Amino acid sequence: MEIRVSIYERLKQAGKWREIPVRIPPSKIKKDGSLFAKDNRRGTFVISWCENRKKKRHAVQDNDGGNVVALSDALSVAHQKRWFLNSRKTHPVSDPTIAPKRLTIPEQAAIYLAAKSGCKKTLSAHSLALSEFQSFAARQHIAFVDEITKPHMRKFYDELIGGGNAPFTAGNKLLKVNAFYRAILGLDPGKGVIKKKDYKRELTPSRIPEIYGKAEIEALFKAMDGYDNLLFSVLLQAGLRKKELMYLEDGDLTQDEIAPGKWKCQLRIESKPHWKHLTKTGEARTVLIPKALMDRLQGRKATPRPSSLLFGAGTGKPDWHILDRLKSIAGRAGIDPSKATLHRFRATCATDWLRSKDLGGRGFDIGFVRQQLGHRDLQSIEHYLALVKLESVSME
Repeated sequence: MEIRVSIYERLKQAGKWREIPVRIPPSKIKKDGSLFAKDNRRGTFVISWCENRKKKRHAVQDNDGGNVVALSDALSVAHQKRWFLNSRKTHPVSDPTIAPKRLTIPEQAAIYLAAKSGCKKTLSAHSLALSEFQSFAARQHIAFVDEITKPHMRKFYDELIGGGNAPFTAGNKLLKVNAFYRAILGLDPGKGVIKKKDYKRELTPSRIPEIYGKAEIEALFKAMDGYDNLLFSVLLQAGLRKKELMYLEDGDLTQDEIAPGKWKCQLRIESKPHWKHLTKTGEARTVLIPKALMDRLQGRKATPRPSSLLFGAGTGKPDWHILDRLKSIAGRAGIDPSKATLHRFRATCATDWLRSKDLGGRGFDIGFVRQQLGHRDLQSIEHYLALVKLESVSME
C-alpha cells in the first residue's frame, strides 16, 4: 500500500498553536509541480505520514534551518518524502529530505585513529600528524572534514616548516592528513585534497641538512636580548624540537652533583596531557645539557610567570610565535629571514655533537646522539653524519 504524505500549516488560533491541513487544488499546481506565485505563500509547515501504524512528522526547514518557508518548498519536501517511503523497499535509497550529518574533524579523527591498524610507530606517527592538524584547524576555524581545502594544506605545511619540521617530515604529515580525509569521505586511492606529486620535491629527503655557520650564530645571538638568548640557547645546545621547547616546564629541570664540582644536568622531554601535547614518538627521554645552561634555566624558573611553562606566552599558554621572534632577530642581524628556521638550530646542535673534538665538536657517540635527539633509529641521523664526514674530508 502506498504511503501518503500530508502537509500541515502551523497557525495560532484563539491563542493556541494548531496544525491545519493544507489543501492544494490541482488547478493551482503547474505542470512542473510548483505553485503559481499568487498561491505560493510563506508560513510554517509540517509534513506528516503514517508508518507501521504510527503517525510521524517533521518540520519543513530552509537551507539555514529556518522554519518559515514557501508553500512550494513544503510541497517539494512532501513529494520527496513520499518517493523515499515508497521506494526504499525496492531500491537502496537515502532520505533526500534529511540533510546528511556533517563530519567534524575531532570526532572523525578519533574514530579514524581507533580503527587504524599497523605497528606502534605507524599509529604514533598518524596520531601526531592529526593532533597537529587539529590544532591548526582550530586556529583556522575549520570545523568539518569537508571544509579542508588545498590552500589549507599548503598553509599547514608552511606552519610545520616554520615550527621546525624538515620539509620531508612536513610533507609526510600532509600525506597522513590526506589519508584521513580520503578515508572519512570514502574516496578512491590516489584521491584527496592533495596528491603526492604536489609535494614531490618536499618528499625527497635531503641528504645534507642546513646548519648555521659560526658567523651566523654569532650575529644572531648578538642581536638577541636576554630572554631570546636563553630561549635559542636551549634550541642550540639541547637540540630540541619546537614543541618540546614550547611545553618545557619547571619540573622538567633536574640536576645532580655526581662528584665534587661534577654535575649531571638534564631536561625531561615527555608528553603533557594537561597541555594536550604528545611527543613526536609518544615516548619520553632525557637530554643532557651544560651546567652553565642549567644555571640560566634555574634563574628563569625562579622568575615569576603566569604558568609553569618556562617559555610560555604572556597569557601563560604555549607561545606559538617563536619562529616570528627568530625572523625578527635575523632581520636585525642582517641575515635573510627566509633562511632562519628553528630546525637549523637542531641540525647545528646534532652536527656539533657528532663532530670530532679536533674540529671543535663534542665527539659524541652516534647512539648517544640518537637518544639525545629522540630518534628511534640510526637512519634518522645519517644525514648529520654525512655532513660531518664532508667537513672532515674537506679538512684533509
